[in-house]
Amino acid sequence: MIAAALRQEIDDRSLPPGTVLKQEDLAARFRVSRQPVRQALGHLVAEGLLVQRSDRSLAVAEPNLEATREVRAIRCLLEVEALRLSLPNLTDAQIRKAERLALDLIEEEEIAMIEELDVAFHALLYGACGNGRLLTMIDGLRREGRRSYARQPMGSSERIDYAHQHLALIDACKERDIAAAVAALQRHLMGDKNG
Repeated sequence: MIAAALRQEIDDRSLPPGTVLKQEDLAARFRVSRQPVRQALGHLVAEGLLVQRSDRSLAVAEPNLEATREVRAIRCLLEVEALRLSLPNLTDAQIRKAERLALDLIEEEEIAMIEELDVAFHALLYGACGNGRLLTMIDGLRREGRRSYARQPMGSSERIDYAHQHLALIDACKERDIAAAVAALQRHLMGDKNG
């Protein structure tokens, strides 16, 4: 809960780069001991969202465009493989459910729900790949290379582009066309300028 709240504040720039986070302040804010705060901060450091300063304090990291590009490229490789392995095993019902998630994403306004629906959409399409380690790696990279869902308000060009990309991916999955599905996913992942 603490890591998720801080992650959201970093994403929506409520906590801009350079902001120093103090354990005692966070413990008081979240009404917990320092131990869960330390754990949450450790997760955010591992995700690259926080950096340790020379005085051992933690600060919100500056965005690293090269690292973002690297994560996006690795994600594309892994997610394409997961989709390629999963698509032959997906049921029609699973594809219909993914389509409903894509349609719900178009209408959703709450940032946390947009993220939840997007994660569920991709997880559903990859879930039948039969490779748990691959799915774990994808999940970790998605967290590390998160895009800001706050940059996708209703009616924005980004939101419209993502909606079209998701629906093109679903259409290819309905046709059981692995090559078209892979191409649609690559366009979606590599065209994502926000990470």
